[in-house]
Amino acid sequence: MTRIIAISNQKGGVGKTTSSLNIASALAIEGKKVLLLDLDPQSNITKSFGIIEPEKNIYGVLLKEYPIKETVFKVRDNLLLVPCSKNFAAFERNNSGDIESFYILKEQLDELTAKTHIDFIVIDCPPSLGIISTNAYVAADEIYTPMEAQEFSIDGLEEVIKTIIKVKKRLNERIELKGVFFTRFHGRKLISRDVQEYLQEHFPNLLLNTSIRECVRLKESPSARQDIFAFAPESNGANDYRSLALEILTKVPRPQTT
Repeated sequence: MTRIIAISNQKGGVGKTTSSLNIASALAIEGKKVLLLDLDPQSNITKSFGIIEPEKNIYGVLLKEYPIKETVFKVRDNLLLVPCSKNFAAFERNNSGDIESFYILKEQLDELTAKTHIDFIVIDCPPSLGIISTNAYVAADEIYTPMEAQEFSIDGLEEVIKTIIKVKKRLNERIELKGVFFTRFHGRKLISRDVQEYLQEHFPNLLLNTSIRECVRLKESPSARQDIFAFAPESNGANDYRSLALEILTKVPRPQTT
């Protein structure tokens, strides 16, 4: 069974795209067949692989111009990419938001996984709630939320939880928030420890054991058009994302009822 994971936080600047890229890459290195979906209109993951304005991309898929299988790039062993386009933001502006539009991505992924073996689909969500994010939430089984251990960081998590509750009730009863993890983490900072303790108290069992430490090499790797494992395989960033991916592998989803 394909596990469909969305990396989401409605607060920007928390390392969401970096996490999507490196979690997908780490799972691929572990021998899993992974499809990475760039659903963020900024297209940063697409650019990270040196792909500039691909002719066929996720925008055309959601417009139903062609099936998702026609957009897939093989970027390395075990890792596939569905790229994004700078025009993708127009989908949000121009779509009416009728109920049918929320299921386009799910229908496309169902068709793809019925014919192609894929262990994981990792979706990089935009940092705002709209039709694009809703498509991701409807398609996904699991949500993982990156966040920084700083003041006001809980706000983004609470928005994700509210969205999951709404989507679960109306559109996708399978969806679960499976875990929260820190990015740019400084364990010696008082605010980091305070936020960590708050999460452990108020959101028990959600905080993952792995935190992504502050790492200069993580900031540098996108400019080199590489994930952290190719760019700096011995760095703290590589070690942390490797540990995070292994932890996600152990988060076995609940069996689906029929």
